[in-house]
Amino acid sequence: MIKILGINGSPRANKSRTYFLMERALEVCRSLGAEVEVIHLSNFYIAHCGGSYSEDKDSCNIDSCIRINDNFKLILNKMLFADGIIFGTSVHWFGVSSLMKTLMDRLTSAENKEKLFDGKVAGFVAVAEEEGAMSAILQMVSAFNFMGFLIPPYAFVYSTGFYHDISKDIEAIEDARRMGRNIMLASKMIKNVNNWWD
Repeated sequence: MIKILGINGSPRANKSRTYFLMERALEVCRSLGAEVEVIHLSNFYIAHCGGSYSEDKDSCNIDSCIRINDNFKLILNKMLFADGIIFGTSVHWFGVSSLMKTLMDRLTSAENKEKLFDGKVAGFVAVAEEEGAMSAILQMVSAFNFMGFLIPPYAFVYSTGFYHDISKDIEAIEDARRMGRNIMLASKMIKNVNNWWD
């Protein structure tokens, strides 16, 4: 069975427009037989990255990072057991939310030596009040692809505006459903590929 994880970086959790669009993609994943779980980062505590890579790249590793007394290990384990992950963020000053940025920084420890995300499929959602949705998506795409995530066609969705009723953003909803389908297709196609880093 394909496992798809949604990671919502909006501080408004399940009341956010980010989650609304993410859920449209996840509905398609469920309908295609996936086991789906959602993590709202605002419900967890993740300490900021200590920046050990800058001092000694060998000290930036999973063993040292999971010793910190926070929820990073729990989230990391859920990510490692997922075949595909949809990352969502609200836009804060033209970039990802601080919740998403903190997670991204801490995940350096999973990429630095072990390449733990190689071949996992990723999709992205960003919602902005005005500008910055594409900037936030590109920030996530570049980081997560560098971590080894595979990004299929049409794997990002953004919405700008629609403050009072995001359900009226028909184009974003259609894009989210297409993304959910493509996340599933890609996850099934590459499930048994074991070595991406050589």
